[in-house]
Amino acid sequence: MRKTKNPEKQVLRIIRDADVVLEVLDARFPDLTRLPQYENLAKKLGKPVIIVLNKADLVPKEWAEDWKKILQREGFPVVFVSTKERWGTRILRKTIKSVAPKLPVVVGVIGYANVGKSSLVNVLKGKTAAPAAPVPGWTRGEQLVKISKEIYLMDTPGIIPLTDPARLVLIGAYDPNRLEDPELPAELLLRVLHSADPEKWPATIEEYAKKKNYLLKGGVPDTHRAAVDLLSKWQKGKISVPSLDWLKKVDAELNE
Repeated sequence: MRKTKNPEKQVLRIIRDADVVLEVLDARFPDLTRLPQYENLAKKLGKPVIIVLNKADLVPKEWAEDWKKILQREGFPVVFVSTKERWGTRILRKTIKSVAPKLPVVVGVIGYANVGKSSLVNVLKGKTAAPAAPVPGWTRGEQLVKISKEIYLMDTPGIIPLTDPARLVLIGAYDPNRLEDPELPAELLLRVLHSADPEKWPATIEEYAKKKNYLLKGGVPDTHRAAVDLLSKWQKGKISVPSLDWLKKVDAELNE
């Protein structure tokens, strides 16, 4: 997959060249992973935007349905997908064809880092997909991948650079190993985990480190290692969302 030194220009090029744009959001935090400026640009250019709520297997059904209604009221088709469980792509293909201005259609994918763009591209490709450029008039630089006779995918997902790593690590958009101070977002996550299940989750990162036996010399809690461990588990979906109220509380904390 070809990389670029300027992600913003890459996203702009995808929106300009694609017939249909897929905006991939994290279903746990749709509002925090949206790209309204690019949604507006696509609208101005007359490009249909389909909202793909990835990681939908990690959220309560009520949460997903509420967000579907919100986004549909704004005029966006919405499709639930789980690239991990590999479901939702058939409906997505049907939705792409239903909004396509013409067939065959060229589809571009945009979104924040780690919301699941590359996984979605790989799932849509399937095992039999191969690079091709048979769309009449296609002269752009991006390579096209044939998804079906009627759908071609631009093999260059747009990646938006991050401006607030400590906050965005909680929405899975930044590697916690790269944070200088992962304790801050880890403490926020622990606070809401503890409020939902105080018997299972400690109240502080120090207590979590002791529970995991992450200790430095002299028995001092290794809070950095503990924070990275907790955040990594959260990003990988190993910490389940216990309830709709819990998810709303996390969302409210992140929006403060």
